[in-house]
Amino acid sequence: MENKNIALADRLLKVSDVQEVLQLSRSAVYAAIRSGGLPKPIKIGKSARWKASQIESLIDQLGA
Repeated sequence: MENKNIALADRLLKVSDVQEVLQLSRSAVYAAIRSGGLPKPIKIGKSARWKASQIESLIDQLGA
């Protein structure tokens, strides 16, 4: 069961997923990357993906 939780935590999120979770526009997401507020995405071909665990960690830091 523990392996299943690890797999879900490291799920790759699309920019639309990140937008929904953080309540930001697409341009605001990329502006936050440039300013260092968000981690750089993992590039897969032309697609950008973020690890769910990184976004969760960022939310935890902002909430503290």
